[in-house]
Amino acid sequence: MDKQSKMNWKTVFAVGGASTAYCIGAGFASGQETLQYYGSWGGAYPFILPALTFLLMLLFCAGTYKAGSVQDFKNPDEAYAYYCGKKLGLVVDVFCSLSIALSTLIMFAGSGATVNQYLGLPVWVGTLIMGVVSVIVVCLGLEKVTGVLGFAGVLIIIILAVVGVYCFFTTPAGIMEAQQHVLEYVEEGTFLQAQFLGIDNPIVSVISLVGAYVTLGMVFNVSLGHNCKNNREIWGGAVCSAVFFTVGLTMVLFTILFNMDYIAEVKAQVPMLAAIENILPALALPFSIVILIGVFTTITGYLWAFGRRFAEDKTAKQRIVVLAVAVIGVSVASFIPLNKLVNTIYPLIGVAGLIIFVGILIRMFTDRKASPGGTDEKNR
Repeated sequence: MDKQSKMNWKTVFAVGGASTAYCIGAGFASGQETLQYYGSWGGAYPFILPALTFLLMLLFCAGTYKAGSVQDFKNPDEAYAYYCGKKLGLVVDVFCSLSIALSTLIMFAGSGATVNQYLGLPVWVGTLIMGVVSVIVVCLGLEKVTGVLGFAGVLIIIILAVVGVYCFFTTPAGIMEAQQHVLEYVEEGTFLQAQFLGIDNPIVSVISLVGAYVTLGMVFNVSLGHNCKNNREIWGGAVCSAVFFTVGLTMVLFTILFNMDYIAEVKAQVPMLAAIENILPALALPFSIVILIGVFTTITGYLWAFGRRFAEDKTAKQRIVVLAVAVIGVSVASFIPLNKLVNTIYPLIGVAGLIIFVGILIRMFTDRKASPGGTDEKNR
């Protein structure tokens, strides 16, 4: 086996961890996003929807990592034209950049809601602290952001897995029994249920959510693809990313379902924190920190991606853009509830992601002979 074909496991786990951490933000780690898109439908959907998500995330990551590894993009934003064509790519580029800025509201709101729910402090305290810390880290550059995200992503998944497994083995009720009242909670407005362009369907809603991940994460994933030196690392990183994300998703989902009645009773903005307070009160503080780490890992990626849209990494212009977005995000997110932001923003930004996702699939087949390093495997 030649050196080019060997897989560096450190690279695979770093890429998988960074990509997962980027996706695990306020909506995910708090449980609000998971509740609305995966836990509000009842029946067998808690098993079907995570499996669908794994497949879609695997394809998304494989396609973007390959593009980042094979294509010599001077700027990762060039991937929009690569996937969608020059004219449509420009429109999608602008929309995605605005979507990333808009989604920082969810991240800041999540930090504020967590601090408020656990400590009783005003929401703006949590949003302000998160804004200051994330801006500092982003200004250090992509290498620092990737390193922090890779470590934090793996840590979060491990903790979520431990909590989920504990809940699974200590809760007497099964999944079906635990979620028997979920549709009643949705009907009375205690829980919000995700929709996409007025379509009330769990499969469509989850596809639109993955579309939102594509919208928000395409540039970041393409940038991560530069770390992959061969096809084994591309697919290894993609599988690792999809597995990490789906495991975390499933653990959050099951924990919420097992504690659904309690979450509904206290009307929690942060369902996962309420669940932990119900089953393991001693872990409420540590898990609050985990949620804030989840928010931090995503918001740093979002701020970096938006700032990189306008200027080179670690330049004064990029730092000014990042600071401006953070100030606006902290200000707005201090006054709008987390559940309403998740329910409104993700369906909106999923549209562009679905367009990009189609382009990713097409490129995966049309460019299948291209290999890392810019050469054709047939000629190597």
